[in-house]
Formats: sequence, C-alpha cells, structure tokens
Amino acid sequence: MKFSYYNITSKILLFVFCLLPFLGMAVFFIQVGNGLTMSLGGLMIFLILVFTYKSFFIKVSIDELGVTYKSLLKEKHLRWDEVKDILIVVRERRSVPDYYRFEEWMNAGKAGKSYFVLFRTTEGFPVNPMFMFSAPIDEDYISVQFRPAIKRAIEKYQK
Repeated sequence: MKFSYYNITSKILLFVFCLLPFLGMAVFFIQVGNGLTMSLGGLMIFLILVFTYKSFFIKVSIDELGVTYKSLLKEKHLRWDEVKDILIVVRERRSVPDYYRFEEWMNAGKAGKSYFVLFRTTEGFPVNPMFMFSAPIDEDYISVQFRPAIKRAIEKYQK
C-alpha cells in the first residue's frame, strides 16, 4: 500500500493556511519591486515549492517486503526483519515528542490523525525532535503521518 507522507487533512490545512497566504505575499512582494521585497517574494516562492514537494512528492509504501520511503531525492527501504519496533509519535505544541508502542496505542483505542508512525531499527530515538517535519528518514528510521489505512497495512504485513 502506498501513502503520501502527510494525510489529506494535513494537506488541506497546509494548502489553506500556508500555501495560499505565501503565494499572496510572494505576488505582493514581487509587485512592490524593490530589492528587499523581491528577495522576500523569492523566499516565499521557495517555501511554496518546499511545501508542495513535501505534500505531493514523498511516498511511503508498506507491503510484504517492508517499509519504503521514496521521494525525488532519496529512497530508503527497511525490511520487516530489520524493523525493531513501530512507535506512535505524539507531538504536542512546543514540546518534545512522546513515543508510544504502536500496538499498545492502537489497543487502547487512541488512534488520531495528527500522529506520526515511526518504523525504527534501533532502540534510539531521532536526535531532532522536529524530525517528522525536517528529516522523515534517517539511517535508523522511516516516519509517516498516521491514517487508518496505515494501521491496516501494518496489521496485514508485519509478521
């Protein structure tokens, strides 16, 4: 099963609250036309491209072979026998993320849309607490935003 990195709700929120205002500001800054505003307009266009890339060009596949992350620039695969455990990452506002075992979290009935799933091969945690936004993969993990279809794929393919 193939998934985009962010779920549809996050993509809609990102589009409405980030992309549209950034696009409007970029057009305004470029129309003003002095050096500073042209630079700010260029920065806004760059941020729009980054958001678009993260929303539409990053895919995570979960199948009988394992978990695969694929973007235009990187590809990483973790076989199921390499995955030490699967965690739910809960990141509240301005805090260090909390990690919970996926199975225990799901059995407690605490599924939610804004959580991330972390497939890791070691006991360690990502060094950067904002990893789900800045580094969705590393040599020891792959992460993806939770949705019910991911839960079904994990239950189907994890042995």
